[in-house]
Amino acid sequence: MKRLLSAVFEPARFWGISVVTMFDSWCSSSALTLIACQAVAKVVGNIDSHDDAAGVELLAVKLPDAYADTTALTLIAARYGKPGLAAFLRDRLPTKRSARSGDMGEILATTYLADELGYVVGPSRLIDRDHQEWAMRGDDVLAARIGGGSELYLVKGEAKSRVSIGGATVREAREGLSRNDEMPSPQSLSQFASRLLKTSDSEVGEAVIDVQLTKGVRSDHVSHLMFLLTGSDPSSHVSADLQAYAGTIPQLTVTLRVQHHQKFINDPYDEVVTNVP
Repeated sequence: MKRLLSAVFEPARFWGISVVTMFDSWCSSSALTLIACQAVAKVVGNIDSHDDAAGVELLAVKLPDAYADTTALTLIAARYGKPGLAAFLRDRLPTKRSARSGDMGEILATTYLADELGYVVGPSRLIDRDHQEWAMRGDDVLAARIGGGSELYLVKGEAKSRVSIGGATVREAREGLSRNDEMPSPQSLSQFASRLLKTSDSEVGEAVIDVQLTKGVRSDHVSHLMFLLTGSDPSSHVSADLQAYAGTIPQLTVTLRVQHHQKFINDPYDEVVTNVP
């Protein structure tokens, strides 16, 4: 059990590394808590916003890179200035509240894995979206880490964002994690690896491809993240879900509670298209 926790869920700051995360200035976080001492780790974490406005400002800076390649953003900013950049982003960022909410859940879940747990997440998959209002297919979130023994660990994540989260939403997230026999889909993994190959983390992308094409992805090297963004307290539903889970994949459910959910979702998008950082 201790090995599973340290290999999969241990926060990066516990490795003896000084880490400042995107959440530190506007949230308070609980320690990750093991809620079921069974054959598989079942862990919960809670993050509570104490300053939504500070979180909005940080997200407004982060959003452009979630929707467009950095090279394209730099070129457009240099050639057309802020008005041109705002116009470009206006055509890429969703305007519907439901699309914004879903995207924000994925963006924050990915950020959590990178900032808090030290996983490699690569460029945002939202960059490759066909249309700004269309839902993305495949796994919501994928992340990877190469362990001390050069073993590849993968996270398959499902993100949900609702004003209030009840049992139905948690069950929907569980259904997403259960797809493809609880493993990352081959298509999503291939796309994830291809994105990584273009970055300074290309060796992680190569490791993903190597595992896919040779040994195959092993279930004991995969974990699940259920990430919930809400204004409510879904802890009873989270606990019931984890207690009922009978699979073999280590589980982590993180709830980020904000003070005003819809305003928290919409304000960063509105700020980007009206006042590009």
